[in-house]
Order: sequence, then structure tokens, then C-alpha cells
Amino acid sequence: MRSASLALALALAVPSPAAEAQERSVRIVNRTGETAIGLVVDGGRNVIAGRSLGTGGAVAIPVPANCRADLRLVLASGAVLDWRGVDLCAAPEVFFTRSAPGQGPVAAGPAGPDPALIASVQRALASLGYDPGPPDGVAGPRTREALSAFQRDRGLIANGTLDGATLAALRLASTPSALSGPQVAGRPPPGVEGPQPIPDERPPATRPAAPPPGETALRRTATGTGFVVAEGRVLTNDHVTQGCARMVGILPGGRRVDLGIAARDASRDLALLSGPRDLGPALIFRANPPRRGDEVVTYGFPLVGILGNSPGLTTGEVSALAGLRGDPNMLITSAPVQSGNSGGPLLDRGGHVIGVVVAKLAALRVAERTGGDLPQNVNFAIQGSVVVDFLRRNGVTPRLAVTTQSLSAAEVGEIAHPSTLLLECWR
Repeated sequence: MRSASLALALALAVPSPAAEAQERSVRIVNRTGETAIGLVVDGGRNVIAGRSLGTGGAVAIPVPANCRADLRLVLASGAVLDWRGVDLCAAPEVFFTRSAPGQGPVAAGPAGPDPALIASVQRALASLGYDPGPPDGVAGPRTREALSAFQRDRGLIANGTLDGATLAALRLASTPSALSGPQVAGRPPPGVEGPQPIPDERPPATRPAAPPPGETALRRTATGTGFVVAEGRVLTNDHVTQGCARMVGILPGGRRVDLGIAARDASRDLALLSGPRDLGPALIFRANPPRRGDEVVTYGFPLVGILGNSPGLTTGEVSALAGLRGDPNMLITSAPVQSGNSGGPLLDRGGHVIGVVVAKLAALRVAERTGGDLPQNVNFAIQGSVVVDFLRRNGVTPRLAVTTQSLSAAEVGEIAHPSTLLLECWR
């Protein structure tokens, strides 16, 4: 009896493999180049609810007993990345990425990455003489066997897992056309949604001078919207400033000014820019909370290069007082927004700021995932109270006022116009 009790005590003292897995955590890293506003594990809650995950940001999640999990990353642009059956025990980090050679697992396990990546890997393996089967985007046994054979031939760990080292080796070994970089699931087509390269259409005399020998010329790659919140201070989205070597603001009269980044909060997707003191009057924030049904106005620069450089105004209503999966830092509005509206003010009919435009729900992509249900005018803004807190924490005391009047949309636009800037990102 005594030996049996001792054996039981030893068994309880040594954790089982399942218990060890449950105690482990893994970092999910956003390397998509876009801000993420949702991360859902196994169809449960949004683990980043109330904040966002900027590019390069990471969040730790527990590893389940069986190591496998379904991950869904929702980007601010509305794109949704679904990776199923990811092996969270394979590595301490899992990267959501468009193209991340040599940076650890793209998604830990060949079933993790999106089908477009798997199909490109299959084409690359076939071009090198391996037999992964048809390029159907499904990581079946033939694909894993071909991947293992390739790994053995390159001196890598032959586990059939598409990790960063294997992806880098495939890129080096295959032709550029055989292995194209994976695309974010549902990434918008050029010129329709998302920041796109914008041609430099200014006269040659106004373009930047050629760089000195040995230096790389910058080019304007994306645009956004910002608005004045204090003397010499402009507010916009953090994702508008990501990766920019130079930020330029264009004032309503056409004057161009260089702007520096004074503060940023990637988790809330906010950035505070600094510039000359005479940028324009500071917009006033609404002191009383918004209500469902409140009429709202957006003002910004949508689809620059397609619609021109003139500001645009849209109208709608506050649809909900929380965002995706109940995010309390967001509002949902029916006021239409496009690429380029990011960072612009969302105003009430009193001309007061109640939010900052940040994202839209891509209706067609949602319809593809819901069997045809087409959402209409579902757009997101960061709550004004969140913005005010960000400004105060970074040394700006915003102007506040209670909304007591109702102006026409045109009058609200006239209030916003002298305070709203077109922002250019140069890389």
C-alpha cells in the first residue's frame, strides 16, 4: 500500500505533456504591414478587444493541450486572415505575414498559412523537381513529403513544416515567378481599397530634387487624412504613418509642410504629428457622449489620385457604440469612407469631433464568408473619449464643448475644412 501511495504521489508531481502544453504560451506576431483590430482563437472572444495590434506588435496566448488552434486575424482594412489547425507547440512565435522569409514560422505547420501561400510553395517545389501534387493550396501528405525531401536536401530539419528558414531556402532556390510572395487573404485590388502607390503628378519644378549620389530617392507611396487638435499638432491614425521616412501635410490652401511624429499609440492606432504653429484652428471635441442614431459627418481625402486631391464629405449615423466583437474603443457608423479617409475627423452635427475614422468593413469579403450576406455601410471610428485620453497623455489639452445645436452637413464641412490636412507618406 505504501509503494502504491508513493507511485501516486510521483505521478501527481510530474506534469503530463498535456499539462505542460496548457502552461505554455505562444506569441502571435502581426507582420502583415497593417494594423490588426481583432484576433480570435478557436472562434472565441477577441483577445485584443479594446485595443489594436500594430505591425510588429505581438500578443501572447495560451497553448491548448492538443497544440492546435484556429486563428483569425482581422485587419483595419477589413481583410480577414483565417489560418486553421496551426501547431502552436512548434515554435515560441507564430507570424501573420504577407512575406517573412527567415523570420520563424509563417504559421507553425503547413496547414497554417493561407491557401495562396501553399499553392505558391507547391509551384516552387514542382519547379525544383519535387512532387507536391497539384498547386491546389492544400497542404496534404504529398506536399508535406515533398517539403520534407526539399528540407533534407538543403540540410534543414526535415519535418514538412513551412517555417521561415524553409521559405527563405525556397525563395533562393526557385525562380521569382515560381514562388510569389503570399498575399493577405482578401487584400483589396489596386486603386479600390487600402493605401496604394500614388503617381507624382506635380510639375517637375515642384518635385523633390534628385538625391545626392549613394542616397535612395523617396517616393510618395500612400496618403491619409489628419486634423489639427492644438497649435502645431495634427492627429491621425498610426497606420497612416507606419514605415514613412517623411510625412508631408498639405494645408487647405495648398501649402506643404513637413511633419514629425510627436507620439504614437499602435494599440489604439493613433499618432500625434508636430509641425508649424500656423497649421489652422484646432477642432473641438464633443464633451457629451455620442448616442446611437446621432447624425455624423466625415471629412477627408478619399482615393487621392483617383478622385483628385480635393477633400470629400459624407454623412451617416452612429450605428453602434462599440466596434468589432464589442470593442468599446470603437464606434460603428453608416457614413461611407474609402482609402485615404483614415485619420480624418468624424464630426457630429454641432461640428464637434466624436471620433477618428480608422477602418471599413469590406462588404464583398464578408459576403464570401457568410454565404452571400452583404453588409452595408459598416465603418469604424475610434471613440472620441479614447482620442482625448491619448492627447492628454501626450501633453495636448483638447478643446471640449457640449453639442447643443444642429447644423447642416455643409456647415459642418465648413468648420472642418480649414483644420483638415491631406497627409502624404514618403518612403
